[in-house]
Amino acid sequence: MRGLKGAIGLVWSVTLLAQPAQNTARLVEFSKVDHDFGRIKEEDRVATTRFTFRNVSKHPIRVVDVKTSCGCTSPDWSKDKVAPGKEGFIEAQYSSWGRPGPFSKTLTVRIRSEKDTTQEETYTLTIRGEVIPRPKGPEDWYPTKLGNLWFGLANHIAIGNIKTNETKTQGITIYNASDKPIELQGFTDVPAWVKITLRTSAGEVTTYTLPPKDTAHISCTYNAGAANDYGFVYHVVKLRTNDAIEPEKPIYITANIEEYFGELTEAALVEAPRAQFEATSYDYGKIRAGEKVTHEFRLTNGGKKPLIIRKVKASCGCTAVAPDKSTLQPGESTVIKVTFDSTGRSGRDSKSVTVITNDPRQPVVHLVLQGEIEPVNK
Repeated sequence: MRGLKGAIGLVWSVTLLAQPAQNTARLVEFSKVDHDFGRIKEEDRVATTRFTFRNVSKHPIRVVDVKTSCGCTSPDWSKDKVAPGKEGFIEAQYSSWGRPGPFSKTLTVRIRSEKDTTQEETYTLTIRGEVIPRPKGPEDWYPTKLGNLWFGLANHIAIGNIKTNETKTQGITIYNASDKPIELQGFTDVPAWVKITLRTSAGEVTTYTLPPKDTAHISCTYNAGAANDYGFVYHVVKLRTNDAIEPEKPIYITANIEEYFGELTEAALVEAPRAQFEATSYDYGKIRAGEKVTHEFRLTNGGKKPLIIRKVKASCGCTAVAPDKSTLQPGESTVIKVTFDSTGRSGRDSKSVTVITNDPRQPVVHLVLQGEIEPVNK
């Protein structure tokens, strides 16, 4: 008995974080405070254990709260009060999915007396184990799932930076996760400067019946010169299928179109147009939420050839009015009027407007409006 009491005392000296004041008898005894799951499979997704405790005090007690050391562990516990001599529980669920390897997590348990609410104790419970990695498969290789058609990485084709004299090709792979063939019936809403096709075991096609558990490749060729646009652009095309779930699959195509100026010599740069702003930022100080701020950024062509304003694009929260003239002769000026609406915003804020011109030195300029927005009720 002496050895058993000593063992119990040793356990509580480690696991009982807050002893009651003035040597008050503790409220509960746990049947265990540490649980080793051993080796568990990742594909099992959840491992669960239950810690039971007995109320060893003379009055009802209640579990006030249970906090875990990680979002991978979900707790549950006795919600009703526990009478003297009766048992309650703390349950821990560990999510093994996507978490291979050893783990050790804790649950911090707060228990309070129902008679004296100042009498509260804190206990630490521990779960540990090792997650055995699952075999990799289609779920890992094709993480974006649109119905029964899964996409490698995402349903997004990123062309990246592309000059106006360039044509680039990028693509993504798709996978039929179902047990039935899926008809790939072609693409809609495709811009004229984009060519999008399917590459399969049968070669390059526009329509195809994709067998179960098989793949096809979507190829996208982007002609930047034909787009007649500049800066960041995106398009949404749709792949038509006979999939019972979401038959039209959206595919996002993005690109950043940059003007090609050729191989410019120093002499050519001297003769080129030049976009010169009096200032590229404006601090409006402090305003109340809901107020609008308007500022005019003055632009002058400081070069020797006409300056063409290709594009003016505002970020979220701003509106920009394109200048009256899109072409400025040498020495000529104009203004770009920018309005910022602070509705629904607070704190320090910064918004930008992108101006793209044919200035080869600096074709892209960002105009910034910034300041501090105070809440209306302040």
